[in-house]
Amino acid sequence: MRGENNSTSYDSAVSILFSLVVMLYVIWVQAVADMESYKNTKLKDCLDFTPSVLYGWSFFLAPAGIFFSLLAGLLFLVVGRHIQIHH
Repeated sequence: MRGENNSTSYDSAVSILFSLVVMLYVIWVQAVADMESYKNTKLKDCLDFTPSVLYGWSFFLAPAGIFFSLLAGLLFLVVGRHIQIHH
């Protein structure tokens, strides 16, 4: 009985983490699309418009860092569940 309850809470935690990863990816893609839309709008008004957006390495690696931190949290949940079931 106790294992079934833990499996349900484990599944819900995994689904929440996966949903969070998907939402972060959508926000990332939307931000890039908004930048292109802004550039196209400004180019209609001024042909000499050149946006100057500089991204550092940390900005490019942030999505991967978010993914790996969520993966570490998932691993923490799996190890905790394993310890709880077997001890």
